[in-house]
Amino acid sequence: MTRLSRFLSLLLCCMALPAWAGDDDHDKPGKTYGFGDAEITLNLDAAFGLFSVANAQNGQGSLSAGGRAKGGRDWAEGYIAPGLNLDYFVNDTTFYGGVTLLGSATRGSGEAQRNSVTGTRPEKLELDQAYLGWKSGLAFAELGEDAVDVSAGRQGFVVGDGFLIADGTLDSFRRGAYVIGPRASFDNTAIARLNTQPVRADLFHLEGNVDQQSLRGKDNAGSSLYGGNVEWFGSSHKDHGRAEYTERLWYLGATGLKVYDADRAINAGRDGMTVWSLRSGGTLLAPLSDAFKDFALYSEYARQNNNGPTSVSAKAWYVEPQYTFGNLPWSPRLSYRYMHYSGDSDTSDSRNTGWDSLYTAGGPRGYGSWDLGEIYARYIGGNSNLNSQLVQVKAQPLDDLSAGVTYYRHNFDKREAGVSSDRLLDEVNVFAVWDTPVKGLSISTVLGAAKAGDGRRQQQATTDPTDRTIWLGQMIAAYQF
Repeated sequence: MTRLSRFLSLLLCCMALPAWAGDDDHDKPGKTYGFGDAEITLNLDAAFGLFSVANAQNGQGSLSAGGRAKGGRDWAEGYIAPGLNLDYFVNDTTFYGGVTLLGSATRGSGEAQRNSVTGTRPEKLELDQAYLGWKSGLAFAELGEDAVDVSAGRQGFVVGDGFLIADGTLDSFRRGAYVIGPRASFDNTAIARLNTQPVRADLFHLEGNVDQQSLRGKDNAGSSLYGGNVEWFGSSHKDHGRAEYTERLWYLGATGLKVYDADRAINAGRDGMTVWSLRSGGTLLAPLSDAFKDFALYSEYARQNNNGPTSVSAKAWYVEPQYTFGNLPWSPRLSYRYMHYSGDSDTSDSRNTGWDSLYTAGGPRGYGSWDLGEIYARYIGGNSNLNSQLVQVKAQPLDDLSAGVTYYRHNFDKREAGVSSDRLLDEVNVFAVWDTPVKGLSISTVLGAAKAGDGRRQQQATTDPTDRTIWLGQMIAAYQF
């Protein structure tokens, strides 16, 4: 048994102890101990998932390290991340810091990409987060508690709902846990948050957490960027929207950033690139009339430009109206979204019009944002050269159970040579999330199917008209203490 395996086994045994310890007096996860003007909080995040994919790559099979194609794959992933946070109170302000260690492993045959990156049963134990910061507390009471929050180090950071910035670490190869994706931290961060209401703002410096050795030279391009974000919003609960995205009833926002350094050998167009976006979200019209309280509108428009040796001119946008039928049983919510991520019709010239998905990830709005399908996003393609439609129905049968179904229709934005059809893939996901009676433990399940369009068949050099449907089943148990 390896050192990592022993570490994971020990922590998995310890997980059960706090899970049955009863309710704490605070809402945040973890156990807090006071020492005069200081508090230490111990916490634990963990997840374990079972996955099965049949008819991988629409029948073409998923290649293992030895080059042998497998038509189906069955595997398990898991991680455990114990953390320690320190708060030190000085004159109504707070100095704080945190450290998180993360161990992850994949077992079984590995995930079902065209070239599987976790079929070698990878495992890794490493430092995931290490940061220091300061919150203003009541020093600027007229602006709100902790109106100013500055921090630096290795930590997570999300802009809006994650359309541009959400995940600074790629889970792949030796890091394992490819689907669960527990790592999200950026490296060498410097973040200043102005958490005021009704307008808040962020200034940030970020670097991607890159490890080409662990990822066999296939990690993202090492990139450094700085930028700013501003949002006008209304809180759904007291003034909590100042610091928490999920507490914003509605918002309008703008973001601008500059990538001032990037690994040109991997992504030449990113070095020197500027990005800006405008976005909206939530029940924007609700303040005008109660008639709009069940209608929400999410949207974002973004541009990428680079006037350097590799010219970049790309765009991405989406529009997503939602309506919740609050008077019906289970309060079903109907969503429709159209998404556009520009492609590049001529890769031989020096001008790139293909959208760079930067650091997007699942995001705080749940399934469908911004991993576009549990099959397509995980095993087939990314958010570039894509025109996509989403229809989703989500309901709340019980207070602790949500369920829904999502349909995707993916089309190429620009067809590559030899492809005459823009039909890429049709996918359906049926999902459910249960917050179990065990405090901090949730279980999510997904059943999915994806059928290749003519364009994908041509891309795979096959015109086989028979059923080439990919089938997916997965279950993830996540625990937070």
